[in-house]
Amino acid sequence: MLFAELKATLKTTIAPSYVLFGSDIFLINKAIELILEAAKVQSNNVTRLDEGTDESQINANLRNISMFGGEVAVVVRGLTETRMILKPDVKAKDTVRVDCNPMTQDLVVRMILSGKKLTQDAAVYLAGACENNYARVSQELEKAVNYFKDKPAIDRTDIEQIVTKTESFQIYELSNALLKKDSARADKILQNLVESGIEDYAIFGSLVAFLRRLFYVVTSPQPDGVLAGYLKVHPYAVTSTRRDARGVSRDKAARIYADALDLEYQIKSGKISAKHAVVLVMGSLLAQNEK
Repeated sequence: MLFAELKATLKTTIAPSYVLFGSDIFLINKAIELILEAAKVQSNNVTRLDEGTDESQINANLRNISMFGGEVAVVVRGLTETRMILKPDVKAKDTVRVDCNPMTQDLVVRMILSGKKLTQDAAVYLAGACENNYARVSQELEKAVNYFKDKPAIDRTDIEQIVTKTESFQIYELSNALLKKDSARADKILQNLVESGIEDYAIFGSLVAFLRRLFYVVTSPQPDGVLAGYLKVHPYAVTSTRRDARGVSRDKAARIYADALDLEYQIKSGKISAKHAVVLVMGSLLAQNEK
């Protein structure tokens, strides 16, 4: 089950146990809050345990009658997933798994705009800069609202000024600039990446990953969700690449990707530096509309 489906499901069915997994800690915490609310468990009736706790101890806590009265629950925090247990001796088949990985951009933007003073364009940019991870979005939102508290509306330029961008989003912006043949913007983004300590080979590797995605987006008839699963990326990465790649031909996408793979071989063979390879890949993308 996706996190976005949880609230509606809880109105009719409450499972005896949940496993919350994914990279967005905000969604995991929100899922815990929603489940406790639906199950009518007060915060002082929640026992929080560490990963690896014996099942007998979990069940013992669930069988204890709370001195405050009401339903009880156990939350077991782990490195990769969080368990939310409402009944003792729960069977695996009765456990519901909730995907708390980043939501779709549309949902994140909707949440950003709810009660906030950001423009639509600013909200879209903020979601992208945080890779739709609402834990990061909420931190950046608080920073923006405090920084621009005297402005009636926070626009995209404001967000660009203060947001802390992930490395992969900067690579996305670099790729986007290259596809739009905006060499000045591309050079500025590359300089920012280098100045932030990102190694040349890491930048080159990220560009190769983008070109691989571009190749499949342009040449494959598969839906975005299927391609995202094959490429092991968030569906939004495929959707945004498809949007930015309008006008890139199948032959061009194949040739640029093949050239990048050849450059990778030359780097590993010691024939060329990663820094030089980055420049060549950028040049190839900037020339992507030329014959």
